Amino acid sequence: MKNMGLAGFVAVLALVGLEARAAAWDTCNGSPVKWYSGPVVYRNRCSIPDSGNVNTAYWNGLRQWDDLSHIVSGFNVNPATDCALDHSDGQNELGLCDRAAIDGNNGVTYSTVGVCFIGSNGIDEADVCIASDLDFTPRTGNAFGTSGRSTFVHEAGHFFGFKHEGGHSILRTSPPHLVTGGYESSTLWPTNAQGMRDLYGYSLTKPNLLPAAMGVVGDVAQTLDPALTRSVCRNTATTVKFYVGNLGNAATGTYSMRMRLSPTAPPLGYSESSNVVATFSHSMGAFAEGTYSLGFTVPAALPFNTYYVYLDLDPAGAVDELRENDNTTVSAMLLRVEC
Repeated sequence: MKNMGLAGFVAVLALVGLEARAAAWDTCNGSPVKWYSGPVVYRNRCSIPDSGNVNTAYWNGLRQWDDLSHIVSGFNVNPATDCALDHSDGQNELGLCDRAAIDGNNGVTYSTVGVCFIGSNGIDEADVCIASDLDFTPRTGNAFGTSGRSTFVHEAGHFFGFKHEGGHSILRTSPPHLVTGGYESSTLWPTNAQGMRDLYGYSLTKPNLLPAAMGVVGDVAQTLDPALTRSVCRNTATTVKFYVGNLGNAATGTYSMRMRLSPTAPPLGYSESSNVVATFSHSMGAFAEGTYSLGFTVPAALPFNTYYVYLDLDPAGAVDELRENDNTTVSAMLLRVEC
């Protein structure tokens, strides 16, 4: 990664190292256990209706992965009267289940794989069951923990053949799951995306920038700055920590980042562009990630108020990305300007 450069504002940046992690999967005679032909997915319409938060959580869970490689060959729907989610019936079905039916888990993926004997061995069937009592409302800002949306993304990773991993990953073995910026905050992370590249190949060659107010410290997921209000004075220096990643399979080239102070909470604050307190030039390699301590000076004329701290990646749209709706996030920490 290149260092971020000063661009018109007093600012300080420090890079905090991350422990390297990698996507994982089972193998058979040295070959990955994966889908060797495009699976057809069946939505359990009895538990996942045609509209609403559960429906969008279902689509987000699958598309976060499949949009990278496009290996799913069909998306089908079972009749609304079919409320059973059967295993080993030749259908790859996704639906909601009573938590008690999956031993109290948030979600379970049942994969059917043949006996590893000679050559490679693929996934024959996979069924996903998500606990029906989870909250499927889209998350915004820096709220983290297990939600129905993050569980759909997590279990979809198992559907495509990936095992649990640590670090910055939707496949962390236990909650809380990290969330990223933007209106759909339950997403993949660079190591997950690199696994899709390695197993299935990308259908497009593009970067995708991803900011977060959360990180992993000592394998514990947490907000990088505490969720409290810090009092600051005008014309004084302060720092805020953010994670930045690139889940795309191409480098970004040079782009700009900016930090804003706004009294408006997310999601409405995402679309604002006033009170920019620092800008930086930056670039990232494919599947790169880092945690940064971003410094700036509180403007001398900033009105007394309580402010959310936003980070916008590539606000000018200079980078052609896989997705354009996940480039802004907000710190868990509020700044109270009172002197």
